[in-house]
Amino acid sequence: MRNTSRRLWAVAAVACLLPGVVAAPARAESGVPDARADDGSHVVAQTTVDGDPRMLDLTVRSVGVGSYAMVRLILPSGWATEPDRKWPAVYLLAGETRLQDYRGWTANTDIRKLADDSGALVVMPGSGSAGFFSDWWNYGKNVVLNQWETFTAVEIPQLIDRGYRGDGRRVAAGLSLGGYGAVELAARRPGVFRFAGSFSGNLNPTGPYGELLTSAIVASARQDPEALWGDRRREASRWDAHDPLVNADRLRGTELYLSTGNGLPGPFDGKLPIDVLPGAMLLEFLCSGQTTAMADRLNRLGVPVMTDFYGPGTHHWAYWQDQLHKTWPRMLRALAAPVKAGEAS
Repeated sequence: MRNTSRRLWAVAAVACLLPGVVAAPARAESGVPDARADDGSHVVAQTTVDGDPRMLDLTVRSVGVGSYAMVRLILPSGWATEPDRKWPAVYLLAGETRLQDYRGWTANTDIRKLADDSGALVVMPGSGSAGFFSDWWNYGKNVVLNQWETFTAVEIPQLIDRGYRGDGRRVAAGLSLGGYGAVELAARRPGVFRFAGSFSGNLNPTGPYGELLTSAIVASARQDPEALWGDRRREASRWDAHDPLVNADRLRGTELYLSTGNGLPGPFDGKLPIDVLPGAMLLEFLCSGQTTAMADRLNRLGVPVMTDFYGPGTHHWAYWQDQLHKTWPRMLRALAAPVKAGEAS
């Protein structure tokens, strides 16, 4: 009982650090493409962001999610003037808080500037309130709800390819929970991404720290953690099926990049508010253990992986901006090869 109480206290403490996601409203504008995913999902509204005609917020009626979901999209510089051209895509996956959702990349990094000369679409899908980029178990009920894996890896690629002239070549990187999403989707759906990068990701949810953090993230969204993959003990096989470390051998053929700090204050923490620093330290420490364990597992299996374990550093945007710059050329190189059979949606 004492261990159980300590565990629940720890989950609650971490959950307090992870506020839920607030959905953004959308206003319909002209130019919404007449395109549908195989399951009928489609874009119902399209709005420019800050008056920038190349940065759009898309409101998607997602059949898999069971509601509306958001995607921020940056169009290539030649998109309007080359109407017959198709484009590869960089997917940047969101974290678990409102500050890290589909708007976070453009608010906290210079991705808009990087996108200018990239020759690629930049796709930033939302991931719900602690959606975990997973199709939720939903207590075993036969309902289509919270299918965030389907949304991210099936519906959005089909809508981007069919409605915004994507050519099927895709790479992905993500921060925190988005780092988990990039690597996990690459393992569960080989071929969907040529490159998968994780910045401070929680890559071993069945491990001791991973189980704690997974439950905390879902609880922070005021949802029952068991709705995600079920009870950790009774549904162990389902948890294992969503653990990138357990399924690391399925990542062969995907270019991999893993990075993390160790949770100690580092070079970018000087201006971090004092009340935020302890949480940023704890979260990075938890993700660091999972990331290094993932790298060790890949190395034992002989699966190539590039790592940047940069020592002191906490869980916040200054480090992820730095990692975006380090991986950006690698992602563009991965996109440069010709389209392979089965890549186009």
